[in-house]
Amino acid sequence: MKILKTTSALALAVIMAVACTSNPKGDEAKVSEAEEVTESEGMEISVSSDEADMEFVGTKPTGRHYGNIALSDGSIKVKDGEITGGKFVFDLNEITITDLKDDEENHQKLVGHLQSDDFFDAENHPQVTFELVSLKSLNPDKTAESYDSYQNDMEQPAEDEKIMELPEFELEGATHEVTGNLTMRGKTLAITVPAKVEVTDNSVKAFTNFSIDRTKWGLMYGDESKATDKAKDQFIYNKVGVGFNINAKAKNM
Repeated sequence: MKILKTTSALALAVIMAVACTSNPKGDEAKVSEAEEVTESEGMEISVSSDEADMEFVGTKPTGRHYGNIALSDGSIKVKDGEITGGKFVFDLNEITITDLKDDEENHQKLVGHLQSDDFFDAENHPQVTFELVSLKSLNPDKTAESYDSYQNDMEQPAEDEKIMELPEFELEGATHEVTGNLTMRGKTLAITVPAKVEVTDNSVKAFTNFSIDRTKWGLMYGDESKATDKAKDQFIYNKVGVGFNINAKAKNM
């Protein structure tokens, strides 16, 4: 959650891959039915678009892409040094494909495809939201470490490179287990993921990265389970890497 400057509270779109590239590995979100969000107490801290966004990494047998979805609105509630609530809204009209930032034509094509009914259907569902349900401490002696972006390791492979594994998404040193409702394409499901979280006198830092099965939210384009698509190497791996990374200054703390 950059939870999140994804920031990477939380993810996610799909990325082109390399020949023989596998789908994202590591911490896979536990997914369940949406949970009730109770009214939380505490001081509300607004989170700006400079302090949080959402990263995504998606793959297919012939390539990969990675990028960001900009935060449009966010807030965290804090009481007695603990996060008690939070909600983050990401704007699907503000998608950036990081690896195509120098290729305006293909950047616009891919962004348009992700915004279309094939994926997010941004015309009818222009936002991705994450709302915190609960935060469970795993090890109170650990603190969150700074983290810029896992996209730093996502260089495209050389043309003659036959195999290139995606970096591991497993989060080491998690301090908390975070559960929240993730809404995409009009469908809300609860996800539970490990995270690094730290609350100080004047800031809130949190980070998580994980993978989700995009088809659970109705993003069915290029579904790898369809044999006809697999035969053509046209499928897209259903698992998508998501990162949330927050580094918010508590203005009134």
